[in-house]
Amino acid sequence: MESTLISRKSNGSTGLPTPQFGMIHEDADEPEADGHSGDMSTTLLSTISSVTDASRGSFRSVRSFRSKSSLRNFPRQSELKLMDRSSILRENTKLVDELTINKYNMEAVGLIGREREIEILKSRFEAMIAADDGKGRTPEADSSSDPSSPSIVQSCARKELIFIKGNSGVGKSSLAQTLKKHVEAQPNGIFVTGKFDLNGADVPYSGIAKAFGEICKKTKDLAQECRSKVGATVSEALDGEVETIFRLVPELNDVVSNTNAASTLVDVTDIEHGHERVKNAFRTLTRALSSQFSPMVIVLDDLQWADVTCLEAIDFLISDMQNANSLMVIGCYRSNEADENSLIFNKFRTLEEKKAKYGFNITEVELESCQLEDVNKIIMAMMSIDDGEKTRALAEICFKRTLGNPYFLTEFMIMLQDEGLISYNLGALKWIWDEKKIADATMSTANVVELLQARIRRLPERVQLMLQYAACLGSSFRISTLELIWHKHKVINTDDYSYSVEEVIAAVSQASFVESCGDQQYRFVHDKVQEALLSRDAETNATFQFQIGTALYYSLDDTELENALFDIADLINKGNKLKRQEFAALNLRAAEKARNISAFHSAAKYAAHGITLLPTAEKWASHRSLSLRLYTVAAEAELALGHIGKAETYSNEVLGRSDCSPLETLPLKMAKARKLCTVDLKFKETIDYTLELLKALGCKLVWNRGTAQVQAIATLLKTIKIAKKAPDPSMIVERLGVMTEPRHQATMNLLARLCYACYNAEDVFLNVLGICKSVEMTLKYGVNDVASVGFAGLGLLVVAVQQDFRTAKAFAEMALAIQKTGRRPRQAETIYVAHSYSLPWTKPLQSLSIPFAEAYKAAMQMGETDFAMWSLLANHVWVPYTSGKALGPILKACPKILSQMEEVSQPQQALILKMFWQMMLNLTSSSSSDLHELEGKVFSSKSFDGQSAVLKATIHLVQGELLIFTDFEMAAERAIEGADKFEQLAPAIFLIMIETFHRAVALYALARRTKKRKYKVHANKLAKRIEKWMKSGNPNVKYYYLLLSAEKAALNKKFEEAEENYKNAIVLAARTGHMHHAALCNERYADFLLEEKDDELEAKYRVSEAIRFYEAWGAVGKVERMKTNL
Repeated sequence: MESTLISRKSNGSTGLPTPQFGMIHEDADEPEADGHSGDMSTTLLSTISSVTDASRGSFRSVRSFRSKSSLRNFPRQSELKLMDRSSILRENTKLVDELTINKYNMEAVGLIGREREIEILKSRFEAMIAADDGKGRTPEADSSSDPSSPSIVQSCARKELIFIKGNSGVGKSSLAQTLKKHVEAQPNGIFVTGKFDLNGADVPYSGIAKAFGEICKKTKDLAQECRSKVGATVSEALDGEVETIFRLVPELNDVVSNTNAASTLVDVTDIEHGHERVKNAFRTLTRALSSQFSPMVIVLDDLQWADVTCLEAIDFLISDMQNANSLMVIGCYRSNEADENSLIFNKFRTLEEKKAKYGFNITEVELESCQLEDVNKIIMAMMSIDDGEKTRALAEICFKRTLGNPYFLTEFMIMLQDEGLISYNLGALKWIWDEKKIADATMSTANVVELLQARIRRLPERVQLMLQYAACLGSSFRISTLELIWHKHKVINTDDYSYSVEEVIAAVSQASFVESCGDQQYRFVHDKVQEALLSRDAETNATFQFQIGTALYYSLDDTELENALFDIADLINKGNKLKRQEFAALNLRAAEKARNISAFHSAAKYAAHGITLLPTAEKWASHRSLSLRLYTVAAEAELALGHIGKAETYSNEVLGRSDCSPLETLPLKMAKARKLCTVDLKFKETIDYTLELLKALGCKLVWNRGTAQVQAIATLLKTIKIAKKAPDPSMIVERLGVMTEPRHQATMNLLARLCYACYNAEDVFLNVLGICKSVEMTLKYGVNDVASVGFAGLGLLVVAVQQDFRTAKAFAEMALAIQKTGRRPRQAETIYVAHSYSLPWTKPLQSLSIPFAEAYKAAMQMGETDFAMWSLLANHVWVPYTSGKALGPILKACPKILSQMEEVSQPQQALILKMFWQMMLNLTSSSSSDLHELEGKVFSSKSFDGQSAVLKATIHLVQGELLIFTDFEMAAERAIEGADKFEQLAPAIFLIMIETFHRAVALYALARRTKKRKYKVHANKLAKRIEKWMKSGNPNVKYYYLLLSAEKAALNKKFEEAEENYKNAIVLAARTGHMHHAALCNERYADFLLEEKDDELEAKYRVSEAIRFYEAWGAVGKVERMKTNL
């Protein structure tokens, strides 16, 4: 919890009472209550100073001693400030503090015995830097350049994932910190840490959010020009997802101005995409920040307390193949708290399996406790003793007592000095101790908490209390937060003590309890310190936490409360023993926020706790709205987690009530429909259930399922007629207005769910009825979040049924105009459908690249990974292939595209990619095998058993594509047998153009060769269709028409007309960059010249031109066969 606190009027809070902790104090350290506030302050600070000195090994009885080395530990400014206020400590304490000879030399300890581990980290960092400079490559990247290998990585590994594991106190965090100086020595390097907190386990993405918050805060140190550049980069990259990240990382406001965390919420009807949204937002933020700060090293501490969403986010960051910047993630975790069944262990195995494919390295470093020799070296360093034999006996005792744990060892040594078992003799100028006394007076301990508690008890009671408040706030805390609780709520009487919280914390930081991390923020030096402060009395701690939570709840303004919402809810929930109902609303707020960022585990916990705070008997009578929302969120969260039984329990509580309206219960029913559709993949059951819900809302979509075909055709024609009268796209939103009636909005959301299920179930006619109803409601009641999809779908239907491309274009433009009015949840689907089915028939295919890229970005932002992958496939494979771009770059992109599809679990798109990939591999292969067979390393048609219409359509298409470039006869026979199979399975998609053209070319080739009428009839039919497309304004098929006109003229013995059309087709295809068709046109012209004109010289020239274009395209196999036949 790191917000700057601005107090507001509390809701009747009178402050925090001081709990009794039963603390133990030595008499010598008790403050003398003499009634003088100055003396009390002095005594209190003196006591703190004494504990501080004890931790560093000073003697309080020394009066004066000076040495040259005493200047090394001259007091800090904060210490001087405290001392200046003390008349008692003015001279003697100053002289004591200046001494270093009688203090443990903690700085000399370092990481003794960890030289090997330090070198491992350094070498991995240097390897990453070398890769970034182009000096290093991964073995995977150099092993092969075969584009048919799905696991090939074509770039240097610039990402390192390091796991440091070991028991608590072995120095995992300290080891990670050794890289900081190397990172910051780089011109733009940045090193940040994020820590997961056991007490904050319910706070979503806590450790990751803290790390990114630290990055954002560091931007404030940059020059204004650099800060503006970073802000612009982040703002442009995140686009609409600034709000998503801002909810988790409030410090983003330091980088990007004008963020509004409340402006956008996840659509609760689209929760299944939420987690993908958050992961992608973190990935996008990482790309943006690492482009400005590189190398970037992120240390995530106490990873054993991270939940599955955090681990998935880490996976998403390190496996980002689109991020070319250097990134190292170091995860530290306690190995004794992570067994083979733990989340982190399973994630480690998953990452090991995918590291080669995604181009990152994994290193595991295990830290064990120190051996006796290293323990002796640590003691020698602490005491500045060079002779190891002098300390060996002491080291043996310490080794037995602490089991070689470095942190336990240092605390044990401090305890020995505190108890007088080790002391410094200023007369002899040496440390003295008695091994037998130490052995007799101490016992073995594997629990450093006891040692820390003993030191804490030496502090004044008020200071102990302050530290316990700080411990309740988490592993780190702000001075402003502590002051708000400490002073504003009258925990102490400020008239009694004139020192500030900051002064006391700065002083006790010298006792190695806390340390400053800048910007008025402190953290505990080790989580065991926090544990020691919180482990005394569970009931008292709970009371403490509740009091702190309520103090903050009533003091913060709404923005601050939102930023610290999870922390405050956790504090209140842990101590709300009386089950105060007023905090049920707070838990609802936390649950909804967690749900909106897809932290479903946290959402379920907050909602469940909120429900327990409701009065059992009259909750529905007195808290109806609150109860309904809590049960709804609980059911949604449990359902998202796959806890069906719990979800049904919560749902039945609401659905079993007769006083709940259909609209009130709809979110729960929508959650069930979502589960049926996206979790169970029961699309037919989803259709039936959704139709019932629509009927309950007064929308009877279908008269009779048996007559759905007739109804669909009639409804479609009627809807098209009505939609043609819709306002111009530029005015449609203004003229129609916004849909406001909740019942209509719910109906539209259900229709969107229905259409999705119908598409997957291949229920064409019910899908048509759903699209038409959506359009009709938009025209009648106004636009809403899913209205654009209906118009895009209507455009598709117009192309498929009527071939009315101008009307389809108008509907597509209406759809795009609607989705541009705001950040719609179905923006990507709208863009993809409009540019795949309607607009390509009137726009150049090359112009589709930018819209598909926009669709991909929008889909990833919204977590709609299905349409993200369709857009990726269209942009990087379909469009460049149909446009005749070189096959090499397309093939090079295929492995990365496949990796993304597998990463986001989109198997259908991945399978289609493999089909195209294998087809292009065959075209570029020089093998003498049957290249017309779709068989190879990537895909095998013989083992294909796809059932969906999309998969069947695609394999039919790619097999036909292979034949047109390998065997005209087989292509022609298949064109007749398959007829319009592809168009029937995938109506309206722009790939129909090239498929139809190639079928027509093959049919004309056989018609001319065999003179058989059947080929001519089918060819003429296809040529007439393409002519209609051209006359309708399709700019992509003009040279299609010219080549087919040439073929037809040649078949009809109109040789002059044929020659002119051949030449024009060649020129136009070449001019527009369609290399494959420039080659095909030359090839067909050469065949005409040989067969009809007997012009062998010109024919050879045209063959050589065809070879030249085929070579430029990359069709190696085709070129070799043509050269053989020359």
